[in-house]
Amino acid sequence: MADSLQDQLRALGLAKNKPDSSSKKKTRKPAPGKRKKGGPAAEKDAEIPLSKAYALREKAEKQRADEARRKKQAEDRKRREINQAIKEVVSTHRLNDKEAEVARHFMFRGRIRKLYVTPEQNRALTAGEMGLVYLTGGYHVLADEALEDVRKISAEHIVDLGSGGEDEEEFPVPDDIDW
Repeated sequence: MADSLQDQLRALGLAKNKPDSSSKKKTRKPAPGKRKKGGPAAEKDAEIPLSKAYALREKAEKQRADEARRKKQAEDRKRREINQAIKEVVSTHRLNDKEAEVARHFMFRGRIRKLYVTPEQNRALTAGEMGLVYLTGGYHVLADEALEDVRKISAEHIVDLGSGGEDEEEFPVPDDIDW
C-alpha cells in the first residue's frame, strides 16, 4: 500500500519529521477554544495544512515532469544530430542500385529484412567488403571505408551481416543431421 501524503512529503524533504516520542515528555493538547501561547513559533511545530501539502506535491510532480521533458528533448536532439551526420556520409557514399534484382535477406532488430542488390554487391556483402546501414526507414549499401565512418558516429545503425544470429547459439544444429 502506498505511503500517506505526509510520508511522501517527508521523503522529499518538504515536511518535517515526526518528533521522537520517546525522547520528549508527552504534553497535553490545549482545549479546543484556547490557542497555544507563543504565537507563530508554536505554529511551526504543527503539521502543514492539507492544501499546502497538495500544492507542494503538485510542485514536485511538475518539476519531475519538466525534468523528464528536458531529458527527452536532449535525447531527441542528439538522435537528430547523429542521423544528420550519418545522412551526410550515406548521401555521398551510397551504392544502392535501382535496377538491382537479387533479394538480400538479413536480420535487423529481431526481424527479417530484405534489400535488393546486384550480384556483385551480394558477393561483396557476403565477403564483408561492403556493409548495410539503416537510416530513417531505409537500408543503404556502403563500401567498407564509409561504413567505418558511420561506425564512428553510431554503431547502432550498422546492420550486422557477419553473425550467424543469436538463435543459432541458442538452438544449435546437431552434427548428425544430414541436409
